[in-house]
Amino acid sequence: MKLTTVIPAYKSKYLSDLLVALSNQTVKPDRVIFSDDSPDRSFTTALSSESAKAVRAHLNIEVIQGPRRGATANWRHLMNTWNGSTPLIHFLMDDDVIYPEFYERHLAVHSGDGVNCTVSRRWTAVESGQPIGQLPRPEQVAKHPERTLALGADFVFASTIPSCNNWFGELSNCVLNVKGAQLLDKSSLGEISFEGLGDIGLFIAASVDKPLGYINETLSSFRLNSHQNSQNPNSQDSKRAHVAWIALALASRRLGKLSQSQVIQSMLTINRVITLRFAGLPDMKGYFDAFPGLIAADPTAEANFLHWWNAYVTKQ
Repeated sequence: MKLTTVIPAYKSKYLSDLLVALSNQTVKPDRVIFSDDSPDRSFTTALSSESAKAVRAHLNIEVIQGPRRGATANWRHLMNTWNGSTPLIHFLMDDDVIYPEFYERHLAVHSGDGVNCTVSRRWTAVESGQPIGQLPRPEQVAKHPERTLALGADFVFASTIPSCNNWFGELSNCVLNVKGAQLLDKSSLGEISFEGLGDIGLFIAASVDKPLGYINETLSSFRLNSHQNSQNPNSQDSKRAHVAWIALALASRRLGKLSQSQVIQSMLTINRVITLRFAGLPDMKGYFDAFPGLIAADPTAEANFLHWWNAYVTKQ
């Protein structure tokens, strides 16, 4: 089964680690596409260097120019370039590292055609790449004897949304088929956008159609560094990521996947953080005006929130 690795490239600092990780895969990707979104096109220059040529010889690498309109525009640009040319696609962030059996294990699960998305465990690593921990898993998963699990929607929804807990990880530790990629491109659940939480929103949405393929092995690492969006808690991306939990809770209620008490638990949990970080900010007024009515399940408040939210997620 053929696979394309797409890399939204911005930070060339970790390029060497990236190329070594790809070239040492036990099953190599059929296509690797870098979308160079760096201000000075540093990826294009670095990939043309003599030192990169030896590694490139083992990989089918293409370099395209990024749109320079932010991270979301860049990964959509990559998706359009891929355009279903292989059955599987992997979004690999330029600062993360995958271990040698990453593709082998993910392709084995996808070969059965029973999933649209596979997710594997990943380490959290410091900037040097040294692992320092991992995301805590639900007890049922942590103690399960099998290495590969098929997680149904009921479990995925209940183990994430009420507690606003993304225990799965990010796009770098998942592999998608064409249907899974379409879900990412749509980035909505129950016709409600979850823009800002594209990773966990995708995993939740993917579990509705088919079970989520969970590989209970650490096959990659998420590198902490000062350039990540999470390091700027007051950014537009950060605000969207927080409020998107409210959107996911509303979508879950709309789909009948969570009880009203679970929906309220989710809203109250994330609202405490939103209030602490963003209270009084003019661009968040629509959220705070609507929130009391959301807790009361007031249809007018929900409509007002969604009107504000739809405008907020499309604002540049």
